[in-house]
Amino acid sequence: MRRALVFSLFALSHLLTAADKPDVLVILADQWSPRFTGWDNKEVRTPHMDRIAAEGMIFDACYVTSPVCMPARVSLLTGLYPHNAGHGLWGNATGYYPKPEDAPMFLDIQRAGLTTAQIGKTHWTAGPAWHEQFKNSGAFFKALGLDHVADISGPPDSTKGRDPYSQHLQKLGLLQAVADDLHGRYVSGEFAPRASVVKAEDYHDVFTTGLAVDLIRAQPKEKPLCLVVSLHSPHPPLDAPGDYATMFDPEKLTLPANVPEKYLREGRALNHEKTKRMLANYLGKLALVDDCVARLVEAMKARGTWDSALVAISADHGEMMGAHGYLTKGRFYEESVRVPMVLRWPGQIKTGRSKAPVQMMDIYPTIVEAVGGKLTPGRFAKSLLPVARGEKDRIRPIAVSEIGDKVPLRMMARDDHFKYWADEEREYLFDLEADPLEQKDLSTAPEHRETLHAMREKLLTHLRSTQVNASAGYKPKVQRLREAEAKSKQR
Repeated sequence: MRRALVFSLFALSHLLTAADKPDVLVILADQWSPRFTGWDNKEVRTPHMDRIAAEGMIFDACYVTSPVCMPARVSLLTGLYPHNAGHGLWGNATGYYPKPEDAPMFLDIQRAGLTTAQIGKTHWTAGPAWHEQFKNSGAFFKALGLDHVADISGPPDSTKGRDPYSQHLQKLGLLQAVADDLHGRYVSGEFAPRASVVKAEDYHDVFTTGLAVDLIRAQPKEKPLCLVVSLHSPHPPLDAPGDYATMFDPEKLTLPANVPEKYLREGRALNHEKTKRMLANYLGKLALVDDCVARLVEAMKARGTWDSALVAISADHGEMMGAHGYLTKGRFYEESVRVPMVLRWPGQIKTGRSKAPVQMMDIYPTIVEAVGGKLTPGRFAKSLLPVARGEKDRIRPIAVSEIGDKVPLRMMARDDHFKYWADEEREYLFDLEADPLEQKDLSTAPEHRETLHAMREKLLTHLRSTQVNASAGYKPKVQRLREAEAKSKQR
C-alpha cells in the first residue's frame, strides 16, 4: 500500500511538473547594435524592452557565432558553430538549408511537451534547396519540429512574393508600390532614410506581430507554448513608417567617438550629419520594434502566463552605423558582432547584469533546460541559467565568431578583458575594458605580445575542443564481441 501511495505521489508530481512548464517567448530583432539599447543609451526609446530588461538579467558580453544573418540563425537552430559539421556556413549563402537531424532546437522543445512556433523571419535557407529532401516547406518545417510557422522575410521587393505579408499587401492594393519602393532602395542605397510608403499599421513588423498575437490567443491555456517572434527591424532599408520616421531629431542625437567625421562607403561621401539622419530613422524602427514587444506582452498577460514565462530578447547581429567608417554588419567590431541579450524569468533567475562571455545560440539550451527537456547530444551552445541563477560566474572561457568566403577564414575570440581576431592579412587585439570603442589596436605593441599569444592559444584550444566527432563512442570489433560474450554468459 505504501509503495503504491509513493508511486501515485511521484506520478502526480510528474504530471504537475509537466503542466507547470513555462511559456517561452523569444524576440529576435535584426541588425540591432548593442550601442543602441535603452538601458545603456538614454537617446533610445524602448521603454517596454527596458522594463523587461530591468526585470531580468542583461548579458553584456553576448556575441553571435557569425556577424551575418544566416550562420548566426543556423547556430541558434543547431547549437553549433559555423566550423562544425552539421553547420558549415561561414556567411550568407545560396542553395543552403539545415538538415533536420543537425538542427534539433524545436524538436527538443517539442519533445518536452510544448507547442512550437516561429513567426516572422526564419532565414535558415537560401533558395529552394530543401526541395532535395522535402515536397514543400510545410514538410520541411514539420521535420524541424515546428507546429506553426509564418515565414516572413521582410518587406517584399518583388510582386511575386507568396508569404503572408505579401498577400496582405496584395489585398490592400499596396504590393506593387512597396515592391517598387524597396527595389529602388536596394539599388540606389538602402541606408537612404525616408519613410515607408505604407502606414505604420500595415508595416511588416506590425503585421508579423499581429500574427504572433493571434497565435498566443488561440493557444490552449493548458498547453505551454514556445514562440519565436523574429522581426525584420531595425535592419535596413531605413524606411521607418509614419510617425516613427520623424520621432527622432537627428541634430539632437549623439554619435560614438569611433564614428569618423568623414568617411566613404560604396562611393558615397558620408559625415556626421548624414550619419545622424540615418541613425534617427534606425532608432525609429527600433522604437517600432519596442511597440511590437508591448503587444506581445499584453497578449501573454491576457493568456495569464506572463508572470511565469521565460522571455529572451536578442538579435542575429549588430549594425556598424558609421563606427570605424563602416555601415551594415560582417565585422568583428563590437557594433557588428556583439548583440543585446536579455533573459527574464520571474522567480527563477536573478535580476542584474552579467559580463560572462556568452553566445546568442545559448538561447536554445536555456529553453530546453527551463522546460525540463533533454538536449540533443553534441551541441556546443550552453544554457545561460547557471549564470542567471547565480550558480556560476561563466559557462565558457571565451565567446567566438567566424566569417569568411575564402581562405584563410576570419575568426575572433573575446574573453573577460580582451578581444582578438585574425583576418586574411593580420591580427588585431583590443583591451575592451580600457578601450570599449576599439580605437587602439594593441596587436603590435611589445608590452602586449604575451596577451596576443594567450588569446591566440585560447582560440586554438576552443577549436580543438569544439569539433563534431563522428567516431565518439566507437568500440573496436574485438571489444564488442567480448562484451556480447560476457552478456550471454550472464544470462
